[in-house]
Amino acid sequence: METNQTNSKKRLLIAFYMNNTVRSLRRFSLACCVLLTLVIGCKTKNQAITTSVNIKSPAALLEKLDQNKFDFEWFGAKLSAKTVIEGKKIDVGLKLRIRKDSAIWMSVSPALGIEMARILITKDSVKFINRFARAYHAGPISYLSYLSPVEMNFFILQSILMGNVAKILDNEEGDTFEFFRVSENKGNFLLKKTAKKKPRITASGKELESENGNKVWLDANTFKIVKSEINGSKSTRKIITSYSDFNEIGESLFGHKLELTVKGDEPVTVVAQFMKVVINESLKLPYSIPSKYRPYYSSDKVFDE
Repeated sequence: METNQTNSKKRLLIAFYMNNTVRSLRRFSLACCVLLTLVIGCKTKNQAITTSVNIKSPAALLEKLDQNKFDFEWFGAKLSAKTVIEGKKIDVGLKLRIRKDSAIWMSVSPALGIEMARILITKDSVKFINRFARAYHAGPISYLSYLSPVEMNFFILQSILMGNVAKILDNEEGDTFEFFRVSENKGNFLLKKTAKKKPRITASGKELESENGNKVWLDANTFKIVKSEINGSKSTRKIITSYSDFNEIGESLFGHKLELTVKGDEPVTVVAQFMKVVINESLKLPYSIPSKYRPYYSSDKVFDE
């Protein structure tokens, strides 16, 4: 009898965490279990790099960005994330594995440590399994943009997770923001995409924000991204990510702390820490759908309280 009561309590606790945590999967959390940081079991060291390079042109700064990007073939880590979703605090743990330019795999667990969801994102597809609802989803990569307040694809998500710039500042066909501008403030460079070569100034003396696109802030010594801002079609829809606690992994500096803010229909903030980081070791990306699982429906109560 006591065993049955104990099991019932465990199921209730799991249900509580699931109903609160899984919402993040529905609003960009597939992508935004996005989380980075502290290395354990991997030799790291702070690296102070000094430079007297005087960067004035966007082309020179973009070149420095490319030279100092975090490069890898495989990436694996355990992550601890503190999230706030619509004012509710939720702690989750993740296992993250990335094969560069090919696949992003995640296993998501609430505080109890029981796997809640498994996610596999490739260049052209988004798949996930919801263990609690006993359901699965398989759809095109465009599903990321449905979940996110901004246009999202595999490469942008990979750059957010790794603190790189690929696809965030790239000029795409039909891009309205085809120019770049550089400014410097408090030891950081600001590099932003713009619609005009020269800014138009408002009556209050500020640039017309509607003419500005995505932005990145770089440390003027290391040329690592310390902040990025990806903008949606409206000024109120954006994803802002900050990186700190830089240490060396392999031959590159990596921001071991990530703070992410999603501004959209449902405000989300994430503060994440990495543990047990490994790079350039082949990793398995297990993903299989149990035979008794059904397709996921948006009306599933576990996703909508």
